[in-house]
Amino acid sequence: MSNINWSQILTNFASGMNNNVSNFVNKNANLLGAGPQMYNPPQQQAPQPQILPQTTQQLAQTTAELALLNQQQTANMLKDLLQMPKNFEQLLTQLSTMPKAEAQQTALMLLASSLNTSQLASMLQTNSKEAMTNLYKMLAQFNQLGLSIKDEQTSELSKLISLVSASATSDVQSLRTTMLMYLPWLPLTDPNAFKLEIASAGADGGVGADDFITLLISTENYGNIQATIYKTEQDGIKIELTTSQTFPQKDFVELMKEESKKHNININLLLAIKETFNKKQEEKSETQVFMNTSPGINPFLLLISNTVIKHVHTIDYKENLREQRKEKVQNGES
Repeated sequence: MSNINWSQILTNFASGMNNNVSNFVNKNANLLGAGPQMYNPPQQQAPQPQILPQTTQQLAQTTAELALLNQQQTANMLKDLLQMPKNFEQLLTQLSTMPKAEAQQTALMLLASSLNTSQLASMLQTNSKEAMTNLYKMLAQFNQLGLSIKDEQTSELSKLISLVSASATSDVQSLRTTMLMYLPWLPLTDPNAFKLEIASAGADGGVGADDFITLLISTENYGNIQATIYKTEQDGIKIELTTSQTFPQKDFVELMKEESKKHNININLLLAIKETFNKKQEEKSETQVFMNTSPGINPFLLLISNTVIKHVHTIDYKENLREQRKEKVQNGES
């Protein structure tokens, strides 16, 4: 096992903090600039009832965005401590059972391979043993540079390392934990956030023998979304997507077109609408994912599954921001 690259971790941490602060200031310049006006004596400034709901709404949106950034930062630090690639595709390539021929396209190589889940479990088990020591080494390095990590973040990282170590006793749980590390807005500590099952192959080589992954994603705004991902005979994949009428399927199609170009592989989309997937307007829920996969666990289908989950979450999250902006405008007009 190679030594952990402390210099790179420190660089990533400092860069991430600087970017987060810059983005926060740039996006919230109006809010920050308006702050001092709130301290004017009442006799110098007439009351403006509309400011409070607007400010509250903007603060709520900013808090949600910062929480998302903090989750991403924690996930990146956890992967650093576990000496895992930041990029999910790199990890899958590393765990692929097929030799990595330099002349072969990565997507096709992954598509023709299967995932070595035993190697993944072994890697998590070995690296998690070192990760706790690495965490305290990193804290010492931070202190030498005059940097610090909040106690609650240190506690969170320790808890996550322990969770990774516990999951390494099972191939299925190892895969579940790994998927969550690359979907940082789904909390590792929530057993309901991401459920994973591996189908068993039938005695006659039936459904379970084919390469497939089925996803059921519970969104906040669009109800349940179902996606089934298959290999095709033309060295490509097919995605059957079933959503409610309100889900912007065109946005999803455009995002998947970019993935097709990125991997230089054909992705066929079959879209359907099922009204029973609709939710009542007032209903809200946390994002949850259920994944069912064939025994072989094809690495490229796993990569695309990760991408589908991220794109659905992105569309869902943007809808939240639109609703927040709409409420902000309505409050300003009242």
